[in-house]
Amino acid sequence: MALSPSLDLPAGTLPRRGFTLIELLITLAVLAVLGTLALPSMARQLERHRLQAAAQELAADLAEARFEAARRGVPLQLEASPGAGWCWAVTTTAGCACGTAQACQLKSVHADEHRGVQLVAARSVRFDTDGRADTGIGAVLEAGANQLRVDIGTLGRARVCSVRGALPGTPAC
Repeated sequence: MALSPSLDLPAGTLPRRGFTLIELLITLAVLAVLGTLALPSMARQLERHRLQAAAQELAADLAEARFEAARRGVPLQLEASPGAGWCWAVTTTAGCACGTAQACQLKSVHADEHRGVQLVAARSVRFDTDGRADTGIGAVLEAGANQLRVDIGTLGRARVCSVRGALPGTPAC
């Protein structure tokens, strides 16, 4: 006849269950060290994601301005203002500043919508009714050590490329 393990214990003792306090503290310390090692990598990845999102939004706004200029039969502009409080806006008239809401703006984007991303350089772009653009470089966006450039082809198509080496999902310039 086999005896159960609890019957093999000395009288008055209970079987041990769970973890000791020392085992829990060691596990927490190991997890804290691993978390500390992973945080910088996650922060850089988030930074790259924010930069790519801002560049893709700018490219989409350029494409939308191109489409709308052709659809409406009137030229449209993308006005940009680099710097600390950067912004860009798709506008119906040249010189319509993007810093404050105005009737001439169809859409505007401000720095607070893309935390950690800087608009380093930008040119205003005019789209004719045939969809052609008057410039080749739209803007340079930066976050940390990464820079993305939004170029505009002669036919008005926007393209995003990485200035400082290729980022995942973005080709090098």
